[in-house]
Amino acid sequence: MDTAQLARLRALVVDDEAPARSELKYLLEETGVVEVVGDAASGPEALKLISHLKPEVVFLDIKMPEGDGFSVAETILAGEEEPPFFVFATAFDTYALEAFRVSAVDYILKPFQEERVAQTVKRLLSLREAYRREDLARGLEVLLERIREGEGITRLPVDINDRIVLLPVEDICAAYCREKDVLVKTKSKEYQVRSTLTELEERLGRRFFRAHKGYLVNLDHIAEIVPWFHGSYLLLMDDCDHMEIPVSRRRAPELRERLGSIL
Repeated sequence: MDTAQLARLRALVVDDEAPARSELKYLLEETGVVEVVGDAASGPEALKLISHLKPEVVFLDIKMPEGDGFSVAETILAGEEEPPFFVFATAFDTYALEAFRVSAVDYILKPFQEERVAQTVKRLLSLREAYRREDLARGLEVLLERIREGEGITRLPVDINDRIVLLPVEDICAAYCREKDVLVKTKSKEYQVRSTLTELEERLGRRFFRAHKGYLVNLDHIAEIVPWFHGSYLLLMDDCDHMEIPVSRRRAPELRERLGSIL
């Protein structure tokens, strides 16, 4: 493709971290085929600029304090007749990446790499020529619906002897804090991860339940539920150590709701 013959892509960069915005803007401009028309540090600011500037593509951070990237995309898809392309930026490669491809959008990982950004821009130029915008928007809507329904990721990166291994999420019995570390436990092994429990809760999907501020459990790996003090419970997991996990009083009603009428 002769990119010199194409009009420059008008892009908006959205990220709550200023250094990340600056780096991505620089890499996009370096391609020679992208014009960065603006940048935003939050979801509300992004919505205003998208409506005002009408960019062709929005590079959108997934994790932001005032409305995540998915919420921004959903709002735009619902209200704009000609929505922009969305490229999601994330520090994790374990979102439904194949679904991103199927939906004819793209993703880039942090920290940003020049070659990967250039590949994304080339893909966007191809999409601009080959697809109707409404078809792409519908594909993204389907993806967002799947994410919001809580399908979650299917594999989780864990650290093993200075290597990163992708662990099937269905094998995880529980995640928990130990001092300053966050660990996940399968039936026979324990692994360290580079996420907080709150981040794991968001990423692992509906089959995981925050039993306590320090514990996240896979509902499919609960072996026994023992009534405990003051209407609370103690969970016995099906791992080889029969791990015991307390359910706080505040979380007990949600556990009953998630498990139906068995409690």
